[in-house]
Amino acid sequence: MANNEDKIIKHLSLYYRIPVVDIKDIIKSQFKLVKEVITFAEKDKEETFKTIQLPNFGKFTLKKIMLKHIVNYKLKKERDAIKNRESNME
Repeated sequence: MANNEDKIIKHLSLYYRIPVVDIKDIIKSQFKLVKEVITFAEKDKEETFKTIQLPNFGKFTLKKIMLKHIVNYKLKKERDAIKNRESNME
């Protein structure tokens, strides 16, 4: 897979006369934005999860069912941490 990716990057580099490093940065920059938006969302507030559209690629959005899984996972971790603290106090 990486071999095909490298070929495409080299082709783009030659075609647009842009260094390979810059092509890689351009490709990764979109996904850095997606990661930042997801990272800054507050796990218990649905309105903080923004829909992100990447041109010619698609939309990244939060499904309500996934929010429930995220909140439940967070609550489970908190309950487990409390149980661990209580068991260590005994």
